[in-house]
Amino acid sequence: MTVRILPRALAEFEATVEYIQKDNVRAAAELAAEIFATINKLAARDFEGPESTLRTGQRVRSWPVPPLRIYYQRHADELHVLRIYHQARRPLSR
Repeated sequence: MTVRILPRALAEFEATVEYIQKDNVRAAAELAAEIFATINKLAARDFEGPESTLRTGQRVRSWPVPPLRIYYQRHADELHVLRIYHQARRPLSR
């Protein structure tokens, strides 16, 4: 399965890793590795997150990788990562 990380998700991920990296390079690297490992497991269908509806009305699934949450959609042969969102922020789903 092909993984597509959409630009908004990539920007959110990079901003979080850069912020953590200012204080703790190792923690930032570990979080980045855990995010990518989780995305690969989601693509391999090792597990499935709960379905929810975003405030935009879009149906998605999500999986936590504290302090972040990965919002994604499955398509025939692709996994689209829509957001990699910090869980302390206002929830994306209704």
